[in-house]
Amino acid sequence: MTVIYPEATTVQGNTKIQVVASIADTSAPDLSSEIEAVASLDISCFVRDWNPELQSNQGNAPSRLCTTVQLPVEGNTQFNPIEIRYVYDPQAATSTDDNKARSLLTRGSEFYFVVRKGLDAQNTDWAASQYVEVWKVRMGRQNYVRSGDDEFSEYEITQQVFPLTEPIYAQIVA
Repeated sequence: MTVIYPEATTVQGNTKIQVVASIADTSAPDLSSEIEAVASLDISCFVRDWNPELQSNQGNAPSRLCTTVQLPVEGNTQFNPIEIRYVYDPQAATSTDDNKARSLLTRGSEFYFVVRKGLDAQNTDWAASQYVEVWKVRMGRQNYVRSGDDEFSEYEITQQVFPLTEPIYAQIVA
């Protein structure tokens, strides 16, 4: 018997997130007209983390007179808001490159987050045939904070991202 020991891919540096205004077919996001559209924005180097959390509810099947065993049953899946943290420049205009995420991700705006995992975020461009996740989201309030309380702290925004639909995993870029 062959033992398979899969090679792991580190998360840091290998997650790319593109904010896209609209996607006609979420099962095959279009590279040129959607992902790389002029209105789209790569926020990979703004955002500190992307770690959506979800919970699967569980319960027990109703007991029956003929049994002495209760079996678990799967319930609904609950998606939690996703907190993102991203840098901004408090002394620059919102139209500058340093504040593009700040000016785009306003409260109440709805987008698609196209998330690519496992390829270098800075050095590997988007390409057809790459696998992505597609998240339809609404942006929450922008909270202006700092990243810590030491000399390495940066000004940043924390913001809740609310999933509007179940994400679509393992989609191929067209």
